[in-house]
Amino acid sequence: MKKQILLIVVIAFFLFSPLSTTSQATDLTLNNTPTQVYFSPKGGCTEAIISQIDKAKSEILVQGYSFTSAPIAKALLNAHKRGVKVEAILDKEPTNGKIYFRYLLGQCGYSHLHR
Repeated sequence: MKKQILLIVVIAFFLFSPLSTTSQATDLTLNNTPTQVYFSPKGGCTEAIISQIDKAKSEILVQGYSFTSAPIAKALLNAHKRGVKVEAILDKEPTNGKIYFRYLLGQCGYSHLHR
């Protein structure tokens, strides 16, 4: 009975907690390195990633399961065009079959290792 009441309280907490439509970056320090945490969607995540891509001078390494962000793909291609080495390791079908993303990533040196 106590477990059921606790479960109801926890569920009610999450259901009725105020949810913001936008999230702000959270600043924290890891191993004496200032770090920011972003959330997606509407949390500034895409903009923060593009900002860092635009600042890259020599190399960008991308690793992920899936990739479908047109703004990030364009930023990677622009970085590649300005001489930054861009490499991506993604899953077998990282673009959900979208030729556009495969083309953009292919221009940057995309490769996938999982089959």
